[in-house]
Amino acid sequence: MSQRSPSDADVGVPSSRDEFNFQHVPAQALDAVRMRFAQLTHSLAKLKDEMSRADLPQWYSLQAQVSVILTQLQSVTTTIHHFEELLDSTVVYPLANFPTTAHEGLLTTLLRKKNIPETDAWINDAKETVGIDLNTTSPEDVNKLLKSDEQVTKWALGFLKEEHSNYAFQGLHTAQELSNSPQLANYDEYRPSTGKNVPKKPFDVDTVLKVVHQGPA
Repeated sequence: MSQRSPSDADVGVPSSRDEFNFQHVPAQALDAVRMRFAQLTHSLAKLKDEMSRADLPQWYSLQAQVSVILTQLQSVTTTIHHFEELLDSTVVYPLANFPTTAHEGLLTTLLRKKNIPETDAWINDAKETVGIDLNTTSPEDVNKLLKSDEQVTKWALGFLKEEHSNYAFQGLHTAQELSNSPQLANYDEYRPSTGKNVPKKPFDVDTVLKVVHQGPA
């Protein structure tokens, strides 16, 4: 009579579900950051496709896309700042059953701690622009400079919001004209050109002066 070999449960070998505890994985934070970055990546890819076309889109269309991208950048920054403490204290490591041989490149990218050269370049450029030597400046002085910069930033944002409300950024009318005559906003001021004739030098100085003096042909 053959004897039954002991199973994992008999010898007390934990299963893959019991061996790893996923309770403390910051799934909510990672998913929130992933969604924000996915939206931003999609918008940047769309803008890149628009700019790579032979016929560039209208400027107000680009302005709308850039406005969306700026909003998404602000959302990414706010989300990362909200989960900053949790993400900083999270240690990432591969599980024992991860196929390291087949996905060595992906694993190296995910666990990379050293900045890529492009990142080091803009970090060094930012340090040179600020003009602060972190090796000789005390942490207290750095915090004072950061607080001063935050105050200037808040003032600049408030000033921009106030000025933004004073102007109309669509149509050919000012904010005061639209306030006095709301019906002006119903007219479609922007109509894409249907002409197929694209000049070789669309910004040639002589051509621009001729149009200003004589009008379009």
